[in-house]
Amino acid sequence: MILNINTKENMELIKLMRISDILKIFVSINIIASLFTFIVFGFEIFLNIQFAFISSFFIIVGSFIGYKNNILKQSEVFSNASDRDIIDDIDDKFDLYGEINEHELSDEDIKQIIQEEKDKIKIKDSFVNTIKSFRATTSIYRISGYLVLIIGFFYLNNHNLLNAIAYLLGFLIVPLMALIVNLKYIKS
Repeated sequence: MILNINTKENMELIKLMRISDILKIFVSINIIASLFTFIVFGFEIFLNIQFAFISSFFIIVGSFIGYKNNILKQSEVFSNASDRDIIDDIDDKFDLYGEINEHELSDEDIKQIIQEEKDKIKIKDSFVNTIKSFRATTSIYRISGYLVLIIGFFYLNNHNLLNAIAYLLGFLIVPLMALIVNLKYIKS
């Protein structure tokens, strides 16, 4: 399946979503939440929420950076690989009327060609997508987030500081902040 990616629109969207802006929002909300939990609930709950927040924050930022780079690379490939003009894309979106003259082929030949193309796409897409998305999933930020998650959990558990409810609530801070950031950029 070929995606029609308008790179100018994607570049504008990516420029809008700068990591520094997202970081400012996340840090400010984390400071407010940290002060509130430390004053109201104490140090133990504060520590649980911070370990969960920091690990989930690094995982989400790592995912964002990895997938952003993946999209930029794929958009460059698609923009460079497009030899067809806009009218060809509108008239023959999937290049069905390309090089093969269907009057010279029998029905069996056409079915065989279609089956061969389907088989190529299945094998190629699954392997190629795995390779392309591998770099996005192995971002150093994402891996460090998972390390903080594991180490923090075992640290809190071994020192009898683990409060499961507070730890799980700490994971909710980042998705709520992501919702706020998305709403901000949708409006602008």
